[in-house]
Amino acid sequence: MRKFIKIVAWLLGLIALVAVLSGGVYYYLTSMERTPAAKPTLAVKEETAPKGNKVIEVSEKNKRNVEEEFPMDIDEYSIQEAIHNMSHQKVVAEDKWGFLPLTEERVNRLITIIESNNTKYESAGLYLDILKRWEQNDYSKVDQDHNSIWNLQGGNVGKATGILSAEEEKTFIEKHYNIEE
Repeated sequence: MRKFIKIVAWLLGLIALVAVLSGGVYYYLTSMERTPAAKPTLAVKEETAPKGNKVIEVSEKNKRNVEEEFPMDIDEYSIQEAIHNMSHQKVVAEDKWGFLPLTEERVNRLITIIESNNTKYESAGLYLDILKRWEQNDYSKVDQDHNSIWNLQGGNVGKATGILSAEEEKTFIEKHYNIEE
């Protein structure tokens, strides 16, 4: 009987060790996906939007082709991820995982894809509402845009609580991207 108890205790210990190690490996691998391998190089300029507010515009240097990045048959989750990750450039949130430069080229490509495949995407109307505003440099609801996508993805950490000022956005960009001088 003692031998049986020792074997069971040993097996339970082994199972606990495997569970802890698996959790650590999972955390390591998923956190790697949230961190860009190489920081993109961006050109940054400050513009004045039609309503008079300052808007930071970025263009990416040495980027991959936007048609390859966002193929016409892109799945809905990838569209959500792109919008979500681009919004991080402009929102206040305690945690932000995933960064993608918010460029005119990406916004226009996503609009083209969604309009061409309108019935394919369950939330096409929401995506177009967001992207059409961004196309006009209207980021007045970017925190709400972020949270709409965040909610669709079942977010529970990193809810946007406001919009970054132009200076805060520049600081964010400098932290996460290489800036072309």
